[in-house]
Amino acid sequence: MKKKLSVGAWITCLAAVLTLISLIVYFINVGGTGYFHNIEVKNLVLFSILVIVMLLCAIILKTLDIGGAAGRAVDLVSGALQIGAAVLLAIILINLISSRVEGLAFIYFSNADVIKEVQTAENLASATTTIADMVLYGVSLIFAIVGSFCSLRKKNS
Repeated sequence: MKKKLSVGAWITCLAAVLTLISLIVYFINVGGTGYFHNIEVKNLVLFSILVIVMLLCAIILKTLDIGGAAGRAVDLVSGALQIGAAVLLAIILINLISSRVEGLAFIYFSNADVIKEVQTAENLASATTTIADMVLYGVSLIFAIVGSFCSLRKKNS
């Protein structure tokens, strides 16, 4: 199987791994102390799991030796899975940013009187974890987009 996979397949696999890491960081952020404790983002977990499954299914489908019309159908499904995963990652990132931006603004940009009470170690750690999660989901999105433009299987010579 390793010999059949191209650079595009490895990029797609890396996007799936980064999405899993992003999901773990999200759980750490929601489960930890600080400003974003127990503040969940709607459908983020479900969409993240769907993205991982879609990307891995796209890779697995391309490793199958199917010819003819069925092979072309598998190529279409694999490509649709990659594009759908990238779209879901974009939705995840947009929802994460929109649900966290107000809290980040409150923590970092409050007026001088409030900032002393708001910028506690727990809140700053929670904000930093949120920013790291946004960056990880963004990098996952970039890898998913790049992977969707690459072939998942090496060409036979």
